[in-house]
Amino acid sequence: MLTANKLMPQGGGLAAVLLRRAATVELDWDVRQKSRFDATDSQGRQIGVFLPRGTAVRGGDVL
Repeated sequence: MLTANKLMPQGGGLAAVLLRRAATVELDWDVRQKSRFDATDSQGRQIGVFLPRGTAVRGGDVL
């Protein structure tokens, strides 16, 4: 299981090439509001997400 503990809003600071090649995760509204959750990316890998409390994930954000 991969662990993600940092959020980069809209992929700020990353090259466009990296963003296009990155795996994606689809989350519904209820999950995006949680600071700790498990997900499966577009390549089938399990990801454990541990973000600071009060952090909400938005479309286009990078973990």
